[in-house]
Amino acid sequence: MDPRLSATDRRPAVLVCDLDGTIVFDGEVPSTDAAALQAWTAAGNLLVLDTGKSVDATRRVWTSALPRPDYVIAFTGAVITDGDLVPLSVRSHDPALFPEVFRTVRDEVLALYASTLERDYEVLNRAGIHSMILPAFEPADAEWVAGQELFGIPLFVPGDADRARLAATLTDLVGDRGVLHRNQTFLDIVPAGATKGLGLRRLLADLVPDHGPVWTIGDSWNDLSMHAEADHPIALRHSPAEVLAACETAVGSAHELIDRLLTATGPGRPGPAT
Repeated sequence: MDPRLSATDRRPAVLVCDLDGTIVFDGEVPSTDAAALQAWTAAGNLLVLDTGKSVDATRRVWTSALPRPDYVIAFTGAVITDGDLVPLSVRSHDPALFPEVFRTVRDEVLALYASTLERDYEVLNRAGIHSMILPAFEPADAEWVAGQELFGIPLFVPGDADRARLAATLTDLVGDRGVLHRNQTFLDIVPAGATKGLGLRRLLADLVPDHGPVWTIGDSWNDLSMHAEADHPIALRHSPAEVLAACETAVGSAHELIDRLLTATGPGRPGPAT
């Protein structure tokens, strides 16, 4: 299939962006990327954010100074919202899962969080540090959290060896009750069937069926399923080898990609990122 849009094809092109490590760094979107995203949407194209972040964490980093996205896929695909972060589709965790995760990791060197639809909570922190990937939270005890409807169970694990070991342990523990995704220094446990790719597939089929070509840009392992749904999967040059291998090319930044697309065939008429 020729990815170029024909002169008579007015379907909107879609750019799907991961956040942390792709367009969010140290809790902020660089001004060059923000300007490029504004140009993308101003040209009549669609912008979708596809993130492992919670709704609350996304709201805190995606300020009103940034262009309004058309849709947001949060919690690694478990929740789809409109551009104002109003939920359109949700799936939550098995209530029995969190207590088992807590008992398994409570003596590990990590920080354990739990996320409802609107808030992130820190249940324990034996790591002694925090990450800007999860910029704000409220303290909560495990017993109270176990009674809430949860959409994400993020674990900040700063040690590489600990993270690899716990990924295997927690994958076995979770089984078919959820999905464990690796994202930089985090292990994210999300509801069963939730991936960035499946969330994107549902969004495109149900909400924007008459769309043009889809570009995805993302840097980490949890972006692999998202990239698999794209016409043009794009990695960042700092991405792990597995992600680089799954994408058609790599760029240094989101604004590099967007500038290339908007200038290749004229405003609003992106061609392939070659």
